[in-house]
Amino acid sequence: MAESLERIPFFRALGDNERALVDPISRRKSYAAGETIFKEGDPPGPLRILVKGLVSFRQRQYGHEGDATLGTVAAEGELFGISALLGAKERYFYTAVCLEPTEVIELDGPKLMRLCEEQPIAGIRIMRRLTEVLAHRLVATREQIRSRVRPGFISHG
Repeated sequence: MAESLERIPFFRALGDNERALVDPISRRKSYAAGETIFKEGDPPGPLRILVKGLVSFRQRQYGHEGDATLGTVAAEGELFGISALLGAKERYFYTAVCLEPTEVIELDGPKLMRLCEEQPIAGIRIMRRLTEVLAHRLVATREQIRSRVRPGFISHG
């Protein structure tokens, strides 16, 4: 699978030897349309990278019937389930459901962290990419919040 990792933007900064180190801790998994990948309240599982398909993130709404859609993952190479890589002990705060047949690469979070510690050059490159992904999401979230609140509501201090 190392050759398919080369096509995933998250792993492009790694060399062939480094991708070969990641290969044994990764696996491809397919999901059918309508299938749930994980549920709100489940403990974090593997880090997932979308290969193809469409995944919707939904959250229960307290005091209301039904779920609210928080967003979707549609772009090849997009990561979700990042808490697995960060070692977070919290539970998922949303449910991930496939809207169409979907394929992901799953990476064992603790094993990937161990790899980062044992192979510091690869580890720095992986952590740098993770930081870029998280920074991009923070900017996008801030813009989403800004577009939905009244002027003056967000403090800039």
